[in-house]
Amino acid sequence: MSPILVAVAAVLAALPAAAFLLVKVVHLLAIRRPGMSRGAVGPWVEGAVACLSVAVIAFTLGSLSGFDSRPVRPCIAERAERFGPQSDRTPDGDIKITSRVFPVSRACVFPDGVEVELVPVWINPLQVIALAGVVACGVRAVRAGFSSRSSRTAGQRA
Repeated sequence: MSPILVAVAAVLAALPAAAFLLVKVVHLLAIRRPGMSRGAVGPWVEGAVACLSVAVIAFTLGSLSGFDSRPVRPCIAERAERFGPQSDRTPDGDIKITSRVFPVSRACVFPDGVEVELVPVWINPLQVIALAGVVACGVRAVRAGFSSRSSRTAGQRA
């Protein structure tokens, strides 16, 4: 898949996620209550959506790491930053760039065997933690839904 298509798709997915998180922050600052809904399930669903939004934004940042019109330029710049300005004397055609979607990775492999990762090291752990938060909040939402239903049906029987 074209890197430009991946970048456009990631940015389009990140815009609603960033808007949701912005609304949550403004709501928290204005009302001083983290959840917008007051039901048993609503806050857990909001938490799951917030965690998913963080995961999407982290994916977008990771996907856009090293994005340039000339693909090897970020590779050479990162190698020069790590190993000094004289270490980037490599023809562009000899640099191999490998990419993965999950875990997000964009690695440059130079002919002398040096590998440079362009994605920041905190991106993938943040994604995993955020996705674990989605699962945890989803489980809590289901449990809260079952407990609120069982308490309503128990009240109707009495």
